[in-house]
Amino acid sequence: MRRVAALFSGLLVAVLCLIAFAAHAGEEDVVKAIVAAKITPKQFALPSAQLPDLTLEKGYAIQRKVTEALAKQGVPISGFKAGLTAKPIQKKFGVDTALLGPLFKPGELAPGAEIAMKDFVKPFIEVEIGYFLAKKVDKPVKDAEELKKLVKEVCPAIELPDLRYADLKNLKGPDLACDAVASAKYIAGKRVPLSQADVSQVKVTLSMDGKTVFEGKSSDAMGNQWDALLWLVNSVVKQGHAIEPGQILITGALGKMVPAKPGVYEADLGDLGSIGFSVK
Repeated sequence: MRRVAALFSGLLVAVLCLIAFAAHAGEEDVVKAIVAAKITPKQFALPSAQLPDLTLEKGYAIQRKVTEALAKQGVPISGFKAGLTAKPIQKKFGVDTALLGPLFKPGELAPGAEIAMKDFVKPFIEVEIGYFLAKKVDKPVKDAEELKKLVKEVCPAIELPDLRYADLKNLKGPDLACDAVASAKYIAGKRVPLSQADVSQVKVTLSMDGKTVFEGKSSDAMGNQWDALLWLVNSVVKQGHAIEPGQILITGALGKMVPAKPGVYEADLGDLGSIGFSVK
């Protein structure tokens, strides 16, 4: 009887080890696919298709592995983004919270940039507000009042996420977390001191070839820019990152997220300034 029990116990341990090995191998495959797609734009299978038990927590763990792998290849973080900052879009992707992801230095573009469609799989355009802190932050910030003292400059910003997923129909929040919320490229406009801009009152107009594409307002991200920025800063710290001076923080789409099409664009953010760019 003892032999049978010992044999059963040994088989159970072996099965559990095989399951753990398969899960680890599956995660490594997902990491490699995402890293490859970020360096040379290409589609990749949904992480959840390879990891059926994928959760938001596991998605962020994979995101960290992707970030570490990119750093080893000389691709540093240049900032952080908030995504899914509106409740309807959270519901669409099956989560009840906004998501965050790193922005990477090779994705930084200058105002007036000419953006090539061939450099993306499925590019989109978002108008956002960018923030720069005056000092390194690696601990949670208490509240919005404390946060305001840390913000040095703000700017108009364009994010150009790339939905490289082979299956958009079944795309969910944990998949997006793995891929840094589709982080690809972004444009940071002219910086101005925080004292010269009321980020709570910004109104946005995006036009293409002189025609309005959409309008938005700063409260479109979590209802309030300071709530959105506070969430982003504290969530970045919670994920084990430190925010360095010079890194940009973008707080989510103002107005709509629209597919990129060839044309000449201008994002007007009123007193905060404007950004022009083109898509070829």
